[in-house]
Amino acid sequence: MSIQTRKPAQDRMLQTVSQHMARLEVGGLPRNYELFYEAHCGADPGLRREVLALPVLPPQQQLDEIGTRYQLPGFVAPALPPSRENDIRLLSSLRDQMVSGVEQKKGFTRVLEAVARSLREDSNAGPQDILAEIEYLSVSLSDAVVAETELEAALRTGANQLVKAERDASVARAVLLRDRLTGLPNHAAFVERLEMLYSSDNEYHETALFLVAISDIGELADTYGEATANRILKKAASIFRKTIKKNDFLARIGKGEFAFLFRDVNRDSTRSIAERLSVAIADNLVFATSDGSAGVDLLIGAALRADAISPQQLRHQAVTAAETIRSNTRMTVVLSGNSSRS
Repeated sequence: MSIQTRKPAQDRMLQTVSQHMARLEVGGLPRNYELFYEAHCGADPGLRREVLALPVLPPQQQLDEIGTRYQLPGFVAPALPPSRENDIRLLSSLRDQMVSGVEQKKGFTRVLEAVARSLREDSNAGPQDILAEIEYLSVSLSDAVVAETELEAALRTGANQLVKAERDASVARAVLLRDRLTGLPNHAAFVERLEMLYSSDNEYHETALFLVAISDIGELADTYGEATANRILKKAASIFRKTIKKNDFLARIGKGEFAFLFRDVNRDSTRSIAERLSVAIADNLVFATSDGSAGVDLLIGAALRADAISPQQLRHQAVTAAETIRSNTRMTVVLSGNSSRS
C-alpha cells in the first residue's frame, strides 16, 4: 500500500476513534486514544469486544484496567518498576569507595614496611627517631581506619538502598500483575505463566488450559448496571478460587473471562473439570432481580499443553473450543477438536 493510499485510511481510523470516544464522553487522555485505536484496528478480538461494550461515561479506572489487562504500553508504563539507573550509580559509587579503601590499606602497608625497614637498617636510631616513626605509623593507621569506617557505612547504606529498591520493584510488579477488581492475577500474569509452560518439557507437560467466560456479562451490565456486574465478577472469582488446587493457576483475563491452568490433567478428566466449574457457579452465584433471582451461564473451552507446540497455539485451541461451544449449546466442553456432550 502506498503512502498516499495509507494516509486517508489512517485519517479515517483516527476519525472513527475520536467519534467513538466523543460518543461515550471518554476523557481525551493519550492512553485512552491508544486504547480505542488498538480496539478498532488491533488484532485482539477480546480487547475490541470490551471497548465496544463500554457504557457512556465509563470510569477512568475501568479504562485503565482494560488497558493494563491487554498490556498496552500507555497503561503498562506508569506501573512498571522504576529504572535501575539509580542502582547502577550507587554501585559505581560503592566501587569507587572500595577502590579508595583498598588504596588506603596498600598505603598503610607500604608505610609499615618502610618503618620496619628503617628501624632494622638504622642501628644508630635513638628514642626520638623511633617515636617519630611510630607517630608517622599511627597517623597512617588512623587514616586507614577512617577510610575503612567510611567504606563500611557506605556499604551498609548502599545495601539498605538496594534492598529497598528491590522491595519497591517487587511491589510494583505485584501491582502490575494483579487484577484490581478481583485480586486475581491479570492478563499479563497469565501470559507470563503460559510462557513458563513451555520453558520446561517435563514439569508442565500434563497441564490443561481452560478459558471460562461468563457469557452474558455484557447484558447483565446493561440491564442491572456496571456495579452489579462487578459484584458478580468478584463473586465468580471467589468461587473459582475455591475450585483450584495449590499448583493450579487462575487469572482474570477479560471483562468476564477467566483462565485456568490445571496441573496433572489428562484428556479424560477435562469434562469433569468443566462440569465442576459450572456446578460451582450454578450453586453459589445467584443474584436478586426485580423478577426474583437469576444465575449466570458459563462458556468453557479447553486445550492440553501436550497438543500445542507454543503458548499461542494452546490459547488458540482453547478459544476455538469455546467458539465451537458458543455455536452448539448442547456441548459442555470441547477439547482439541473432540467434543464432550452433556
